[in-house]
Amino acid sequence: MRKLLERLKEGGLPKLFKALGIIVVLLILFEIYSSVVLDKNSVDLGVKKVKQNIALNSVREMSAPTELAMSESFASDEVDSAGFVADKEPLGSSGSIQNSVPEKRVIKNGFLTLKVEQTNSAVEKITEIVSVNKGEIFSSNFNEYRRGSKTGTISVKIPVDNFQKTIVELKTVATQVVSESTSGRDVTERYVDLQAQLKNKKAEEQTFVSLLDRSGKLDDVLSVSREIARVRGDIERLEGKIKYLESQTDMSTITINISEDIEITPISDDWRPVQVMKKAFNDLKKQSQDTVDAIIHFIIVTIPSFIPFILFVTIVYWIGRKLYQIFLRK
Repeated sequence: MRKLLERLKEGGLPKLFKALGIIVVLLILFEIYSSVVLDKNSVDLGVKKVKQNIALNSVREMSAPTELAMSESFASDEVDSAGFVADKEPLGSSGSIQNSVPEKRVIKNGFLTLKVEQTNSAVEKITEIVSVNKGEIFSSNFNEYRRGSKTGTISVKIPVDNFQKTIVELKTVATQVVSESTSGRDVTERYVDLQAQLKNKKAEEQTFVSLLDRSGKLDDVLSVSREIARVRGDIERLEGKIKYLESQTDMSTITINISEDIEITPISDDWRPVQVMKKAFNDLKKQSQDTVDAIIHFIIVTIPSFIPFILFVTIVYWIGRKLYQIFLRK
């Protein structure tokens, strides 16, 4: 001990302080590094955990019908502690089972080809039928032929609950139903899938928002913000698809082709002889103008264009005649 004190007095004390200072600096640097790395890892782990939870929720959504069927099977054999079979509640009394049954979504379309007595009156009746059934006409196209005859197409949107009723009422407008067809496309599975995806995306968004509140570093904040922006974009796209499916399934489409029945179409009162005479005079006037224009064009353009040719032929004829007189008469 005495020897150690003597060595420290001889000059070892400054070296000891220097070594202790180096150790303290290393400890401080290690602490800073650990805090930065751990914070970043915690954020990364949080993001990964969110994505894993979303994937797990998706799998659970897909397996929900199977689990429901299995639970119903097990419930049928459930026995209470006294050894008696437990009484089952009616299916309608279970709120969870009721909610698990999705609302059926079907896109319905109808097509009618009708022969009518008069197109104008038929269109008025169709408009009234559509209005009574809380629908709307969203497109129409008609062509008018001679003496007021019209054919055309009308497309209407009708609430899906009034679809079949409207089809029956529209057929009463016709003197003959040439063709009738209806079609339906079940999009329930697609609709439920979109709803599940939307639910998961909203849960993912909330998790990222809560994670953003815990992030203190700028890089972590930017990373989480990008994830939130991506998820919100997915949510908007899913909501748009859901709204489109809802609009297609809430309102059905009926397309009606209309033509007049020639056998019973009355003689039209739209004959206008005065207009026919005016049109005939206009045609005569136009034809006369075309004839005069052609004569003027012939005089001014065609005749002058023949003058060089006529001169050329005249000169050749004159030279040929002179040569004939000189050589053959000798």
